[in-house]
Amino acid sequence: MPPASRPRPHLTRSPRVRAALVGLGVAALTAGWLTPAGAAPTSPSTPAAPSAPTAVEPAPVPATPEVRELAVPAVVPATGGAGRSASTLRARPGTVLARLAATRTPTFSTVGVTWAAGTDAQPRVEVRVRAGGAWSGWEALASADDADGAEAAGARPGTEPRWFGDATGVEVRLRATADPVGATAPADVRVALVDPQVLPSDAAPTAVVVPPPAAALRAAGAPKLSPAPAIVTRARWGADEKLRTLNGKRCATPDYDTTLRAAIVHHTAGANRYSRSDSAAIVRGIYAFHTRSKGWCDIGYNFLVDRFGTVFEGRYGGVWAVVHGAHATRWNGETVGVSLMGNFDTGQPTAAMMTSTAKVLAWKLEGFYRDPRGKVTLAGKRINVIAGHGDVMQTACPGRNVRSRMGALRKAVDRRVGSYRTPIFTTWQRLGGEKGALGSPTTPERVVGKGRVTHFQRGDLLWSPTTGTHRVGGAIRTRYRALGEARHALGFPTSDERAGVLGSRRVTFQDGVIYSSRASGTVDVHGAFARHHAALGAAVSRLGLPTAAQHRGAVAGSQVQAFQQGSLYWSRSTGVQEVNGAVFTAYAGLGAEASRLGLPVRGDHAVPGGRAVDFSGGTITWDSTTGLTAVTYR
Repeated sequence: MPPASRPRPHLTRSPRVRAALVGLGVAALTAGWLTPAGAAPTSPSTPAAPSAPTAVEPAPVPATPEVRELAVPAVVPATGGAGRSASTLRARPGTVLARLAATRTPTFSTVGVTWAAGTDAQPRVEVRVRAGGAWSGWEALASADDADGAEAAGARPGTEPRWFGDATGVEVRLRATADPVGATAPADVRVALVDPQVLPSDAAPTAVVVPPPAAALRAAGAPKLSPAPAIVTRARWGADEKLRTLNGKRCATPDYDTTLRAAIVHHTAGANRYSRSDSAAIVRGIYAFHTRSKGWCDIGYNFLVDRFGTVFEGRYGGVWAVVHGAHATRWNGETVGVSLMGNFDTGQPTAAMMTSTAKVLAWKLEGFYRDPRGKVTLAGKRINVIAGHGDVMQTACPGRNVRSRMGALRKAVDRRVGSYRTPIFTTWQRLGGEKGALGSPTTPERVVGKGRVTHFQRGDLLWSPTTGTHRVGGAIRTRYRALGEARHALGFPTSDERAGVLGSRRVTFQDGVIYSSRASGTVDVHGAFARHHAALGAAVSRLGLPTAAQHRGAVAGSQVQAFQQGSLYWSRSTGVQEVNGAVFTAYAGLGAEASRLGLPVRGDHAVPGGRAVDFSGGTITWDSTTGLTAVTYR
């Protein structure tokens, strides 16, 4: 289709329409509660994921970028790849190895070049485009080959993508470099032309503050946490999540690292002049090039920052999580990749861009207790905790004008981090830090309910002003996380894990206990049931250990929880009542609360010659002499 006949929704870029597109700022919320004395036991509910609360936001329909690939004919014979044998021809530096002649095309905005894996060439790639009826000057595209592992095995090497805005023609040439390795042409060279499409939300993409603010905890005696920056989520910049699955099973789910140790700063090596309404489309263009043309699982960076200071979520998997990226080969592991949108060999980063980058780095590093001015050994190399791409690989990235500001950036991050010596950090250090019982942090310290939590490899530490810091591990940790941690009615732990009776382990909480044993499993007792169980003697009582979580009973409005030797029942009219031993066996045999007897109204109590339980529909009595039970109906 000729460019002139292809409809494009440019009206969304008009000032009038932009003014009508008002972003909806949404703050994330947390919930924390305890069951008041005498209140109903809390009903089972779907637990919240043990990550930071997610803000509710209107999601635009994602845009599916169009990607067209054009073959670049070789001028000098190619080497290797696609079943070819290596050529012995070596061209002089500057010789044109392959060229795509000036070609009219449908409208596109982003250009990138790739070639077959297995070739040894690293040429200089130059491109110019036709825009506004005229051809631009030649521009060199930065080289990029930053995936690792299985992702790299299925990928094509090539350049970074470059945003040009609307263009309708392209010309590309590949030149031999001074490096002898780059003196032969690569095979199967393709130029990718990406049209990221236009979304109405591009005019004012909504940035969301993902975690809750921590300022309210300052008066409680914990140092404040660095607030997270507002982030334009993947949904808000219009990521088409189907692009992540184009490359088969290896890309079906995100790849996570154990912990975060450092940050790698990049630049996209793209355009420096673009409008605020172009930024989301630029991110979509990079995403499409990385997935469709390079064959990566996703966009390579974890975060991108535009020249206006807007932060975009990059690789899928959660902004709180340690998502393994494709931005620095062997240094993808245990790092976060933040890319500044522009070419900072030729341009200057804006103050807003550097400020937002400092915010992202402070937030990510502080939660994992990393010193922004420290050093760390990764992939066998000693590097700064905040390093430039060129510090770990042979590349000009993040550009000389960012590289010269790296010292100032570390200081800016350090000022924002302040002291991360929180009560959780102090306890972790007392337990041996990363070489101790807990190992490395696997999630950043964050607010949960009215306190904080950090997940570690072999246990979690939770803190609140009223309970202090306590450890939860093993099967009890698994159960507690599944319940929603301190957002559940149990609240915060008030003890570390300790040995209990009958071969059990237990952790006490503000309003309950989680028990774990081989015989009974790992089960929580909370609220009114926990208080009644404790009054009876807890695990050493007649009931023993809980064997199942509380659940709705057969009688409307009732709750039931099973124990080794009986059950507890609750309703608003009866309160908590206990049925155990032989009486429970008889009651269960009749159908329990679903039977004619109904709910217990007076739990286990002594009567002459035995024990009894009164129900709404009768009584069961146990004779201590004969061991028999008798049922009397009303």
